[in-house]
Amino acid sequence: KRLNAITSFTLEKFKTDLMKKNLAPASVKNILAAIRQLYNKAILWGMYDGPNPVKGVKMPTLQNERQRFLFFEEAALLMETLKANRRHKNVHDMALLALHCGLRASEIFHLKGRDLDFNHGFITIANPKNKTTRHAYMTEAVREMLKERKPDNPDDPVFRDSKGNPLKDVSNAFQRVVDRLKFNEGVKDAQHKVVFHTLRHTFASWLALQGESLLTIKEMMGHK
Repeated sequence: KRLNAITSFTLEKFKTDLMKKNLAPASVKNILAAIRQLYNKAILWGMYDGPNPVKGVKMPTLQNERQRFLFFEEAALLMETLKANRRHKNVHDMALLALHCGLRASEIFHLKGRDLDFNHGFITIANPKNKTTRHAYMTEAVREMLKERKPDNPDDPVFRDSKGNPLKDVSNAFQRVVDRLKFNEGVKDAQHKVVFHTLRHTFASWLALQGESLLTIKEMMGHK
């Protein structure tokens, strides 16, 4: 179809067809967002003169907010189990950062030596998801762990695989340990399953339980 032949109604039907194929709402939203960006670029470059039809499309409602968080006893058991196996050291240390500092997995992957300030006890998180820089504060356990990991070259990543390459994924070992501990036994709803991101959610939940303000939690999580 020509760009000017695609209407909001066309895209509503397209959206319905995608949903019938059992695509997740987030996937459908990403596809529509890509189309919206295509039209915006075409307008910017003078290749299309007309309205952006995506503006008239109701975006799918996302219901993927994590509800589950770990109780103190569960978190202690998880961390002890990960620590007991030397092969799980990367997973354990990443889990510690997510649980004690609220870091996203992507933020952990991008940590470099220069981001660690042991004098003031904080971690600089540059270029995170919302494009702003924030600081996370080291607990004593995190400080000791990072001291062991700090690379000699400040531009080198903190987390590397056995070949010295930057880590890009959380090892499947994390989920295997979670399954072994039966944290997800009988749980059907994905929102209530324990995954790596649950640790970040746990960090925020523990702050709330201890009476921290929503503003403080928002800033420490790096939310807008």
